[in-house]
Amino acid sequence: MAEVAATESVTAQIMTTLGAGSGLNITKLAEDLTSVERAPKQAKIEAAVTATEAKISAYGLISYQVSLLQTAFEALNDADELSTNSASSSDTAVSFSAVDGTAEAGSHNIEVTQLALEQRVKSAEYSSTSSSLNSGSSFDLTFAVGASSTTSSTVTVATDTPAGVVSAINDADMGITATLIDTGIAGANYRIVLSGAEGSEGTFSVSSTPDLGFDEVANSLQSAQDAQLEFNGLAVTRSSNEISDLITGATLNLNAVTSAGARLTVTSDQGTLKTGVENIVEVYNDFRNIMDTFIKAPEEDVEFSGALQRDLAVARHVMEQVRSSLFDDSSTRSGDITGLRDIGISVDQKGQLTFDEDEYDTAISESYDDVVMMLTANTSDQNIYGSAEKGLAQDIATTLEGLTDSESLLATRETSAEAALEDYEGQLADLETRMTAVYDRYLTQFAAMESMMERLNGTREYLEGQLESLSKAYDK
Repeated sequence: MAEVAATESVTAQIMTTLGAGSGLNITKLAEDLTSVERAPKQAKIEAAVTATEAKISAYGLISYQVSLLQTAFEALNDADELSTNSASSSDTAVSFSAVDGTAEAGSHNIEVTQLALEQRVKSAEYSSTSSSLNSGSSFDLTFAVGASSTTSSTVTVATDTPAGVVSAINDADMGITATLIDTGIAGANYRIVLSGAEGSEGTFSVSSTPDLGFDEVANSLQSAQDAQLEFNGLAVTRSSNEISDLITGATLNLNAVTSAGARLTVTSDQGTLKTGVENIVEVYNDFRNIMDTFIKAPEEDVEFSGALQRDLAVARHVMEQVRSSLFDDSSTRSGDITGLRDIGISVDQKGQLTFDEDEYDTAISESYDDVVMMLTANTSDQNIYGSAEKGLAQDIATTLEGLTDSESLLATRETSAEAALEDYEGQLADLETRMTAVYDRYLTQFAAMESMMERLNGTREYLEGQLESLSKAYDK
């Protein structure tokens, strides 16, 4: 049908050029009539497409901005991340291996008089790693570990060689390590060395048949002992040279006996918390400005302005959920610190968050521990899926996550809008198909009209010729 219409269109154009037919440009006339019919329908669908695309973009931007706010609160949900602390020692005999945000600022005196040591013993001498120790038969090693209380263990040596002994002890994983050492001395140059845990409670004894020589006095390399030190004038004993329970939030390493008392200094920078609070205010206000753009009357040259004018219920639901979560009381309020309002955050008449730096500084200087408890429940690296209280920062972050997950209202509306957009694109394709058919119909009808006009013109010219001939005949 389209090919016929196209052929007739070419014919009509030739006829028009030659002055035949009606003289009308039927191709242009068919196009114009089709456009008149198409225009209002296409404009309506395209307007719906534009509005739906803006709505999808708006949902995506809201989700992104809510996620930014969630991240801002997650930065304040661990007690040890609210401040940045550092520590130093005046003597390399004592060092810090870790300092977290819970460490309290201050100075301490420490003097190390004895390091913690592990017991080490050696075996008898062997000529090779594969020397038979029990004529090829397996045998047992009996261990007794501990000083104040003793724990007994039995290890079966299946392969009766020095290498087999080392493997059996290490596989038992009982806190005693075995090593096979080549002393480099010609002849019987292999020794098995056993090492226990640091501290006096790491003392152990071992017996076996055959006797491997571990309990001989001459084979003792080092006795187990506890670390002894004086911390801020108090005598302290520890079983390890790594100590994490003297200064809260800090781990000490005892490297050597001190020649004189060492000075330990912990400094605390609470600027991390302040920066985090200021970031929350900034991110929330960005979120609020975006939401205002989406819900107010459309403005020319303002991208996505009024994008959610027809979906105000969703926009207002999200805004209310975010706002109310920010001003809820903490489940772990402490002292006079119950929520964000107590650390200088408030809302102005336009719905924007404001930050009172003086009020914040006062709260931090007078009630820092209460602020930490309010925000974090005084926990770090918490499991957000547990039932224990987690503090306001994580409670808000959890609420915000619920607004953007795959089952949230935002996600559902965005999915619906995407489906509607696909439907509108299908409608545009269907409209174009229908309009092509309308154009072809107009063109076919006009081509038929032109053919009829050409025939009528031919008849007219014939009659005119005949009449002219008759007129000349009478003139004679």
